[in-house]
Amino acid sequence: MRVIGAMLWGCLALIVMAGFAQSAEEKEAIPIIKVEMPTYDFRQVSQGEVVKHDFRVFNRGSAPLEIKNVRPG
Repeated sequence: MRVIGAMLWGCLALIVMAGFAQSAEEKEAIPIIKVEMPTYDFRQVSQGEVVKHDFRVFNRGSAPLEIKNVRPG
């Protein structure tokens, strides 16, 4: 009976360790977006006036960062 209990605890430990190893790998390969200045106040703009501002976006992660949808706020 002790042998079966030890085997069950060993299997449980292997399953738990495999889960941690898998999540550690997943965490390493993610994109992390950083924006130098995420908001910008254009102040009052007259109708027809063209305004422009460049947002600097950086990828601090190890996987490619895909920006698929950009909308005005």
